[in-house]
Amino acid sequence: MGERHSPPRRPLRRLLLVIALPGLPLLLLLLLGKGMRHEFSDLDYFDLEGARVKTAQRARRLPEFKLQDQLGRDVERSDLAGTFWLVAFMTTDTATSPQLAAFTQQLLWANWRYRDEPDVGLVCFTLDAEHDTPDQLQDYVQRNERYNRYPDKWRFLTGHQDTIDHIIDAGLGIPRDSADPFNVATLLLIDDKGYVRQKYLASSEHEIGDAVEDIALLKKRKKEREKRERDWAAAPALPFLGPQMGDDAFTAPKFSLIDQNGAEFSHRDLEGKVRLVDAFFTSCPTICPVISSQLARVHDQLWAAGLQDEVRIISHTVDPENDTPERMLDYGNRLGADHGVWKFLTGPVEELYPLLQDGYLLTALASDTAAGGFFHSDQVILVDSKGHLRGSYDGTRTSDIDKMLEAVMQLLAQEKASARHIPQ
Repeated sequence: MGERHSPPRRPLRRLLLVIALPGLPLLLLLLLGKGMRHEFSDLDYFDLEGARVKTAQRARRLPEFKLQDQLGRDVERSDLAGTFWLVAFMTTDTATSPQLAAFTQQLLWANWRYRDEPDVGLVCFTLDAEHDTPDQLQDYVQRNERYNRYPDKWRFLTGHQDTIDHIIDAGLGIPRDSADPFNVATLLLIDDKGYVRQKYLASSEHEIGDAVEDIALLKKRKKEREKRERDWAAAPALPFLGPQMGDDAFTAPKFSLIDQNGAEFSHRDLEGKVRLVDAFFTSCPTICPVISSQLARVHDQLWAAGLQDEVRIISHTVDPENDTPERMLDYGNRLGADHGVWKFLTGPVEELYPLLQDGYLLTALASDTAAGGFFHSDQVILVDSKGHLRGSYDGTRTSDIDKMLEAVMQLLAQEKASARHIPQ
């Protein structure tokens, strides 16, 4: 018998190759995209040393200031809130800044892309206040923003040069060449809360293109947040906890205690703030480390969501004899707490325990049989900005804390909607 030959496989190979070829570009993009700066995620922040960080905690922010714009109007940081800004540092004096025309052309590209969008603008800080008077700046801005649909999209700021130099050097950490002080090659992207989100080389068309893309990304994230806020605002209201006080909901009582910095902290410091309340003690060997680690996660999420100014975490010790401010400060530092957002409170037992028991409906008592000598609740209480108790969550359970975070977002959205008189 003759040799048997396997049928040729070339047609099958060709078919597999035809199927695979369209997917090769996608595969290359996935592999190469890992090294690209523009991935579809949130932009980082920068800390005071210039390192990238994921949240606004300890991030570099446009400092407080008071300067004048090209129309002679006073401008402060708060006047820039709610808008995304591409920030430049320059002078309109062509004698000291021969690169002005090229620099202006780069800025005009970004300005033209967002000329019809009111929440994107250009801010320029002068490098030569003596030359750049409001009249001089007004002429420059009018020539370059005449196509803008909305006013005040291009703000050129002047004032005392020492003040401006401090903003540039100490506030924003922009490097300057003493031999060429009127040539600053750095552009910054400042978000709608005043935080530095990206840096660019002003002379690079490629980097200006990156800036345009980054602004679009931040605007997209803002729209996503606004949609979630609308969904939360439309959700059923959270229940009120505690005994009914006639027609009014139960309210947490007034108090005055001592925080981890040794300063007085009272109910007055919580006006208009949502709070998350728990009981703990620093030497607790059982549930406190678990609850505190969960609250540390909440703390980081508040910063990530930009809610650090609206929410406070309030942890009350049940062991005031041993939990001094210094000891609580060390405890908070080990958790990575921002001590403006997360307060650890101590005070006399006769004030602490009734506040926890009657004010927040939490168990708190000394116990010879409990581990560590104290027995307290594992619950975290959600309190709205008017002092009403709105939820109780198991601080040892990740799923419960996730529900609490969602409730915080919902409560804030509904309070904002109510303040704007928007029907829910």
